[in-house]
Amino acid sequence: MLATLVLLATAVIFFCFYARYKLNYWKRRGVESIPADYIFGNFKDAILFRSAPGFHLGELHNVAKSDAPFVGFYIFHKPCLLLRDPEIIKHFMIRDFDNFSDRHFAGSNQTDSIGMKNLFGLKNPAWKYLRTKITPTLTRGKLKQMFPLMMETGEPMMKFLKNQPADMNNTKIVDAQDLSYKYATDLIASVALGIKVDSFHYPDTEFTTAVAEFFHGFKRMIALVTVFFMPELVELFGTKLLFNASFIKKVFWDVMENREKSGQKRGDFIDSLLQLKYGEQNPDYKFEGDNLLFQSGTFFSGFESSSACLSFTLMELANHTEYQELAREDINNAIEKYGWTYEAFHNMKYLDQVIAEGLRMHPPVSTIDRYTRQDYTIPGTDVIIEKGTPIYISLYGLHRDPRFFDESHIFNPDRFAEGNQINDAYIPFGTGPRMCIGSKAGTLHAKVVLSMLLREYKIWQSSDNKTSLDTRSTFTAAADGIKLHFKKVVR
Repeated sequence: MLATLVLLATAVIFFCFYARYKLNYWKRRGVESIPADYIFGNFKDAILFRSAPGFHLGELHNVAKSDAPFVGFYIFHKPCLLLRDPEIIKHFMIRDFDNFSDRHFAGSNQTDSIGMKNLFGLKNPAWKYLRTKITPTLTRGKLKQMFPLMMETGEPMMKFLKNQPADMNNTKIVDAQDLSYKYATDLIASVALGIKVDSFHYPDTEFTTAVAEFFHGFKRMIALVTVFFMPELVELFGTKLLFNASFIKKVFWDVMENREKSGQKRGDFIDSLLQLKYGEQNPDYKFEGDNLLFQSGTFFSGFESSSACLSFTLMELANHTEYQELAREDINNAIEKYGWTYEAFHNMKYLDQVIAEGLRMHPPVSTIDRYTRQDYTIPGTDVIIEKGTPIYISLYGLHRDPRFFDESHIFNPDRFAEGNQINDAYIPFGTGPRMCIGSKAGTLHAKVVLSMLLREYKIWQSSDNKTSLDTRSTFTAAADGIKLHFKKVVR
């Protein structure tokens, strides 16, 4: 018994010395760091799902000294660097991009996954080549071809809303997040997979259930925390940690086969993939086999992000009716002038401001991560960042930092009015060569749904239905939905 106690005490003492040494990494390198837990480092609340991981990183941004351009922190005992200053961020993301062109996301190996082996997670040189091929699939002309599919997808949504029960004041209570998820599910089916589904009236189909699991299934929540913050576990445990895309894979290949045989053109992403499949190939990344499937994964993550954008923006408008009225006026003016056309949405300038402010306060993908490819000296300092160090940026931290935005915790679309200077800290789609190429598609998605809803309904949120973040989700999501009141607009 005594020997066991001595052995245990020795192990504890050894661990304490080991942990103290590991957690002094940044101090030894002359970098300010945040006091850390001996076991979890600075990520205890996120790892235990007490705080949403992306939001938790924003809290780390906030506890650092206000003028610190960067700060060291730890995930368990792994040293990471959090960038807090727009000028420093430009060095990492733009000027010295070659050294930070890869995400820390998913580790050093590219494990097969519908969410990794595409522009979101792929590493160089394959990423650079892939970007040159995917960018032409998201041009203005391609978006105009997608636009009718977006409008068509909204028809079941509006019918579903119309048939929802109302109280004696003709008011309906609707979960805006669930509404936007269902629309995104149908849009993914139409644009990314070339099929038509109706998740509003048939929510229990195999496809809708599979996509719902992708959006907010617990296993995917675990997977996202892992690939963003602990990718070494992906390498250790492999695809067991990742989303099971077997059903999506079957749907995709059935559609590809049918489309090849029929020669049908729909204006969707399948058309573009077939062009890439039969085009000239590059050894860095060949458009064949599952590499074709992985590209559809771009739309899964992309439309999930724009879905979060529109649902949280709608929540803000529900709590700021003066801005809601201005947005409705902007929508009505554009539609009266141009009809329900692509040109109408291009001219909804105030709605653009509203969405931009929604993205500032509630960034859907709130964490940007990078991998240091070679040792790097931070410009203007003698601090050397070692090869392999994870680099993070918190959009919750930057976008709500009072150094960069006046009244940063207040929703105010006017800060994005024409002529106003927008601080470089505003980077909802990332920045530099690796910034999101789907920003225009995502914005159009959000504008279409917001326009359909606001043109027909006045929307507000009661004090007993306030929204909180899902502590399991790395992306921005509401824990128990976003319950809003809908009442038909009287014209």
